[in-house]
Amino acid sequence: MAKVLRVFDFDDTLAKSVSYIYVKHSDGTETKMDPAEYAKYEPKKGDTFDFRDFNRMLNKPQIIKKNMVLLQKMLSSGNKKVTILTARAVGFPIKRFFKDKYGLDVYVVALGNADPQAKADWIEQHIKKGYTDIAFMDDSIKNVKAVGNLQKKYPDVTIKSVLAVEHLSQDETRELLENYISDQFKSYL
Repeated sequence: MAKVLRVFDFDDTLAKSVSYIYVKHSDGTETKMDPAEYAKYEPKKGDTFDFRDFNRMLNKPQIIKKNMVLLQKMLSSGNKKVTILTARAVGFPIKRFFKDKYGLDVYVVALGNADPQAKADWIEQHIKKGYTDIAFMDDSIKNVKAVGNLQKKYPDVTIKSVLAVEHLSQDETRELLENYISDQFKSYL
């Protein structure tokens, strides 16, 4: 029987909250980005990132209904390990939100690291523990690609790495898909 792992990102995948990433640039200026903007941002030399808003209790959280329903279905099935894997440094605010608002006891892993490879490494550790059926959902194409790349390394493991787009407008979804397709074709040129 397959060991099953289901992994969800939190910010802009399961819920949106009023939280920003502050980027201090080498010229001394500072930019403020929401998680969706950060997911698309290409760091520049000298950038330093401040994630202070993500180390506090959630500010005005609003669930993303479709993904929340999926999380609830996964949690109600006893034969799966279900995890919320977040780049946040502190997982307690997420755990408390789900417990207080929905009565759900969720397992939250706070990586304290926004590098896409950190999420891929965490999932790879679980592959090494014997998990063979893995699904991962995140709003960041970079994170989805990093986890999806594990399929090449572990061809006998089923890995579904899914981009959460429910929070995007139609124009944002179209732009994201066009950029993704363009990136894929670059490797053939």
